[in-house]
Amino acid sequence: MENRYPVVLCHGMFGYGQQDIVERVLPYYGLWNTHIRKTFDKAGVHTVAPSLGPFTGAWDRACECYAQLVGGTVDYGKVHSEKYGHARYGRTYKALLPEWGTKDSKGDLIKAEFIGHSFGGATARMLLQLLADGSEEERQGTPAGELSPLFSGGKGDWVHSITTLASPHNGCTLGEKRTGKVMKEICILICRFFGALDYTPLQCVYDLRLDQWGITTPPRKFKFAPQDVGPKARKYLSMDINHDNIFYDLSRKGAKELNSRLPIRDNVYYFSYRGQRTRKALGGLVQVPGPKSFPVLNILGFAMGVNRLGVPSRAWMANDLVINTVSGTAPDNCPSVDVRKVKSYSPGIWHVMPLEIKDHMSYLGWKEDKAEFLKFFTDIYDRVSKLD
Repeated sequence: MENRYPVVLCHGMFGYGQQDIVERVLPYYGLWNTHIRKTFDKAGVHTVAPSLGPFTGAWDRACECYAQLVGGTVDYGKVHSEKYGHARYGRTYKALLPEWGTKDSKGDLIKAEFIGHSFGGATARMLLQLLADGSEEERQGTPAGELSPLFSGGKGDWVHSITTLASPHNGCTLGEKRTGKVMKEICILICRFFGALDYTPLQCVYDLRLDQWGITTPPRKFKFAPQDVGPKARKYLSMDINHDNIFYDLSRKGAKELNSRLPIRDNVYYFSYRGQRTRKALGGLVQVPGPKSFPVLNILGFAMGVNRLGVPSRAWMANDLVINTVSGTAPDNCPSVDVRKVKSYSPGIWHVMPLEIKDHMSYLGWKEDKAEFLKFFTDIYDRVSKLD
């Protein structure tokens, strides 16, 4: 019997959700292929896609996701915001999923199925951790009556499953060394460009959602005094200065720290998909992008495929043009199993799906057959909806 729980689609770095204008023209989950959220909704499965900070770290993203799903003002936590030096409160939202965590007509708890692409996987895992255990630091350091319900814990049963698509569970070499420096400079330029749009009606075309850092402002609240947000962006995105951003959480060191705080939950089902779009060259010394790769990402895949500096093994050179394939398997600190070796699914263990010849954007619909792409997502939901 199907449980028919709602679905939450969490986007990755450079992504966007249904609160963003660009989602109406080019849906993140589907691109030019199939609008997954609307297709699921039409099929009777309530599906939402929260809009999270494209460069924001896992903690802040989890806080933003929670506020958008249940409604209310984003609370990043008194202790957390003071520790990292940003504003405590963010934007206020109307609930995307007001039924989440309530009881249905039969008296059963309404849970949610989370699907996270890329860093959206880490976002879902962080949100689950806060729902389940909250934050002892926030409970101890927040005055009575001010604590966000997210930090009180006791809501771990609100999540039924987490399915990750090309998620860097153990970090990614793309954000490290020379490629990391290049990526950071690109992000700073993006912050400067879209920061300039804060003075125009084009402000909400693509929203970086970095209000808490003073880099952006909420839509329709234009800045009155022009300013260059470059220095703020550079400080924010620096892994040496700030550990509260996506670059640090994506690094192997940051991911290891993140994993140590995100234990597996015995009541939640976990599934992971990962792809590879590179192949061995020069006798296996390097990995190079294969045919039909996403054009813009080819150079990134090549850079990761020839980077042998500091990687644990040559296995880390194989990639999907954005993340190292080996990192997409499961968090190192969690039990996992090849899904082909089990007859049934169990909570509290990562079920690793077979390796696919796909690049990072394939999971969003790039060059995928429409029928097969829709079936891919339908199969994900059919699988988890039949689990207890």
